[in-house]
Amino acid sequence: MEKRQWYSSIFLIFSIHFFLLSLVVAQEKSTSLPVGDLKIDLQGLKNKKGVVLLSIFSSPAGFPADASKATTKLRVPLKQLQLPIVVKNMKTGTYAIALLHDEDENGKMLTSIIGLPKEGYGFSNNVIGFAGPPSFQKASFTLSDKGTSIILRVRY
Repeated sequence: MEKRQWYSSIFLIFSIHFFLLSLVVAQEKSTSLPVGDLKIDLQGLKNKKGVVLLSIFSSPAGFPADASKATTKLRVPLKQLQLPIVVKNMKTGTYAIALLHDEDENGKMLTSIIGLPKEGYGFSNNVIGFAGPPSFQKASFTLSDKGTSIILRVRY
């Protein structure tokens, strides 16, 4: 085999390899879901006692009371709170947030004898439910690949 033919064969093999590798990389990029950052600003916290518990749901299942079904859960000690709270690289889509200002840090809402909340709470879109918590649909918002900022008002 001539030296020139040998170089041509090597070049052809590398070209084919490079082409196939670029197809694999392109396929990986097209199948990965876009992500964005979620910025959450809190308003109305009455003190710096305890922690803020945020449950971020991507479906109505469990919203808002069953945090075990949340896509993302955050526990932020209020003494270390820096606003906005930023959740990086979340998959784009529809979400709803439930917040609890857990002043006694027992992991659940403290209520009165008749079931009224004694600790701060809030929901995305600052919605209030009628005779109970709001629906996922009313509290839902869209996270885009450019990021989304929301304001969550804490109610007492």
